[in-house]
Formats: sequence, structure tokens, C-alpha cells
Amino acid sequence: MDAGAARRTRVERVIAAGARIADPRDPLGEEARRRLPLTSGLSPEGVELALGRHLEIAPSRGELDALVATSGRARRCHVVLAANVCTAPLRAIAVAAATAPEVFVRPSRRDPVVAELLARALQADEVFARAQGAVALVADLQLDDAGERAAGDARLGDGPRDGPRAAPDAEPRAELHVYGTDRTVATLRAQAGPGVLVRGHGAGLGLAVVGADADLAEAARAIASDVVPFDQRGCLSPRFALVEGSAGRAEALARALHEALELAGAQVPRGPLDGAARAEIAMYRATLEAVGSFWEGEGHGVGLDPAPRALLLPPAARVVHVVPVTAGAAAALLAPIRGALTAIGAGGGGQLAAAASALAPRARASALGWMQRPPLDGPVDLRTL
Repeated sequence: MDAGAARRTRVERVIAAGARIADPRDPLGEEARRRLPLTSGLSPEGVELALGRHLEIAPSRGELDALVATSGRARRCHVVLAANVCTAPLRAIAVAAATAPEVFVRPSRRDPVVAELLARALQADEVFARAQGAVALVADLQLDDAGERAAGDARLGDGPRDGPRAAPDAEPRAELHVYGTDRTVATLRAQAGPGVLVRGHGAGLGLAVVGADADLAEAARAIASDVVPFDQRGCLSPRFALVEGSAGRAEALARALHEALELAGAQVPRGPLDGAARAEIAMYRATLEAVGSFWEGEGHGVGLDPAPRALLLPPAARVVHVVPVTAGAAAALLAPIRGALTAIGAGGGGQLAAAASALAPRARASALGWMQRPPLDGPVDLRTL
């Protein structure tokens, strides 16, 4: 099997392992549904939504071609996972498997479930092994140049430990893919040796844009379907809704979104909140009640600032900040967050969506209602490509 075919086969076997987790009849799927409500922070219904609709198990041939083509090339790949999105390990491990035959995964300590299940399935997968694939879970990373080599040799039998250092322009011996906060990315980047290429996927958020011709009730339902998965904690989750037009139009969208989130929450309740999250919501509520309006339901909130001079980031707990804005004013309003935008969902035409996309050209673009279902063509976060 040549190198290109092996990379693709490894990715396909990661996806096949994910399909087992998505299937509630499979032992892996049953175990995921039993454990994830205890680790992910999601309700059982939220877990079922995540596994049943948002685990990327049916990519097109073109998506797989793009994933393999845009991945790096290295002898081994280290992956550091975060806990925000319980299904994220599938895409992260698929990209790592396309990058290198040997993959070391440090799962989130808070929510290691999907990473553990994928690793277990792949370690027993003979086709994955024939494609030179090997996956190991690790508790700690050794990221200096010599330490990285020794770690790989000891765990996966890479050969001699004391070879020459790679030339600066040579293919990196290893890649490190970090998913987490900007601080985590910076810390691990500083620890990595010269033989390790670091690809950091730091903090990000989503933006919903409601254009001039949008039906507001329809747009609200679509935004709600983007907010509910993962309780709005992922980098694709819309935290802001920009409404093209007047303050009255933005208020109408906010009211419709409150109703849509109420209905969605009845089907898929929000997971339990800790004290810190409740305090964030209380602070956000107090601010919005002073400058605009706030609607709160059993498991969500919608804030409206009718005359925004700046955007106030709401808590990631199914809370959406709604503002009216024109295309001409979008640049100034979005400037402070443009580097954090990883996804833009738009509907209803108009000029605002184009203005927002121009400010964040590497953000994933989709229709409203599809922000949480991006193609499996590489990392979710395209800012580092």
C-alpha cells in the first residue's frame, strides 16, 4: 500500500470507528451513551443529539480527498484534546491519522470518553494496522526534540533513538495538534522542540447573520438548531446574532429566538450548570437589562442591545447576544473579535453577511442551521491552514 492510499485508509478506519460510537446498538455506542452524560456536561438528550447527528461518519469522497490533501506529513503526530465538544476527537484523530502513521493522543481529563473509545476500536482494527496505523493514549507529552523521539521509539518501536536532527527545511519528525485555549496553545508551542511542527487551534466562536430578506421566525429556528448542540460550547456555536436592519427588527428576531430556544430545549434540555456559569449568566443578564432587554427560559437566554457600540460576549450556555447592524458598521463592531471567528452562518441575503465574511475570510461559511455540520475536509478551525 503506497503512502497516499495508507493515509486515506487510516482516515476511513477512524470514521468507521466513529460510526460504531454513533450506533446505539453497538457496544461502543452503548458505552458512550452511558458515560458521556457524566463527563460531557450534556443532558442524555444532548448526548444523543451529538452522537446521532453531529458525529462526522458520512463524509463525501471529495471531503476525504480534501482532508488528506490539506493534512501535514510527519512520522508521528501528537494530539492534545479539549473537553468543550464531546465528538471533537473523531475529526482530530482523523486529521492526525492523515498526517502520520503513529498518533499519540492526550485526551481531555474531564471528558476522555470518545477518544478512549476510538483508540480502543482502532487498536483492534487489522485494516488500520495494515495501513501502518497505530494510536496510543498518553497522559503526558514529551515535546523537546530528543524527548519526542524517545517517546515515540519507546511506545511504538520507531527504531534507533540517537539519529541526526532533522534539517530545518526537512519534513518535520512530528506534528503537535493542540485543541484548547489560546494559553494552552502558547504553552505547548513554547515546550515543543525544533523537530516538532505545532498547529494550534485556540479559542473560537460562531457568528449568525440575519440578512435583510430573511424570514425572522425561520431564521430564529435555524439559529436555535445551531445553538443547542453541545450547549453552545464549541467553536462553531453562534454566540452573536447580527440582524441587518433596524432595532425593531432585531427585537423581533430576539423574541422569535427566545421562543425557538424554548421549544428546542423542551426536546433537548440543557445540561446542568455549575456555579461559575450561573454567575456569568447573572452578570450578563444585569448588563443587558441596563442597556437593552433580556429574555430567559428554563435552559437558555437571549440578550438584545438595540444600539451597540461594542459586542458583549455572552456565556456559552445557550445564551445569544442579538444586535442590529448595517453592513457599513460591521467592520468596527466585529474588529475586536474577527480573529476569534471560526464560523459564520448566514441567511436572508443582504450585504451584511458579505461584510462579515470579508472581515474573517478563514471562518467557515454556511447557511443558518448548518453551522454545526461542517464537511469533514480537515480541522474545524481553518484559521491555521
